[in-house]
Amino acid sequence: MARDYYEVLGVGRNASEEEIRAAYRRLALRYHPDRNPGDKGAEARFKEINEAYEVLSDPEKRRLYDQYGHQWRWVHQYGGAPGTAPGATSSGYASSPWTWRAHTTTPEDLLEDLLGGDLLERFFGVRTGPARRTRVEQEVEISLEEAFSGTRRLLELSGEQPCLSCRQTGRGGRGVCPACGGRGFLTVPQRFEVTIPPGVDTGSRVRVTPGGQEVILRIAVRPHPRFQRQGPDLRTEVEVPLYTAILGGEVVVPTVEGRITLTIPPETQNGAVFRIPGQGMPILENPARRGDLHVVVKVRLPTSLTEEERRLFRRLRDLRPGS
Repeated sequence: MARDYYEVLGVGRNASEEEIRAAYRRLALRYHPDRNPGDKGAEARFKEINEAYEVLSDPEKRRLYDQYGHQWRWVHQYGGAPGTAPGATSSGYASSPWTWRAHTTTPEDLLEDLLGGDLLERFFGVRTGPARRTRVEQEVEISLEEAFSGTRRLLELSGEQPCLSCRQTGRGGRGVCPACGGRGFLTVPQRFEVTIPPGVDTGSRVRVTPGGQEVILRIAVRPHPRFQRQGPDLRTEVEVPLYTAILGGEVVVPTVEGRITLTIPPETQNGAVFRIPGQGMPILENPARRGDLHVVVKVRLPTSLTEEERRLFRRLRDLRPGS
């Protein structure tokens, strides 16, 4: 016999949604198959935890479970008391054929019975319940500066809302609900603000769940006129006057956040590369860490020389023949 769902999660029957969510996260992390390879007991426990959470995290399913126990699915699917035949009411009288048609079991419902709602969503991308959650992919273009600091975007999606006319039953009178067509939910345009974390790069995929709908954001970072990106590292060029390259000195180097000063040692060659730690992009998995900035020296030769400057350069040439 299946264990009580509250017992599975280790919470009381009056537990809040947050307490149920916290218990699920703690147990799912402990018994996840990736952390217990080959452990059949942990795998079975993980499935049990997901099944319990799938029910107790949904207010309507939890209400039915509290009333009917493990027979709640029958009531949820067929709308009658446990043990009554499909298409019949608890009083024994046949219900309208239209009412039965609105609650016909779908392949997703059968999979839900076999696997449990959370596993069904995890492996097949199907959301159980009257309003199934769909998975949408959308490309989002951002600047390098936005990828550096993180940003927000406003998305407009076709969301699903419970039908208030039929209270998600799909029924109206003795037929289907005219408002939702028997689906139990309405499709309406919705606008959501989503967060894109620091450190994303072109090709990054960010999963967000605005309004309970799963959306995968495919990130495209626009090319930057000054910086070239190589993973978490950035590369840029800086012009260095000939005299500074020969004698040494300081040059100003741009970063994504502003400007810093770089000390150039004497006799720095054209094309030399200096690495400045921690001035690159945030690392997506750990935004507190950052990549490096690689600065390429481009020696700038003087122009419009005076006659005196030309004489001095000739003098230097004569002092170092063959240079």
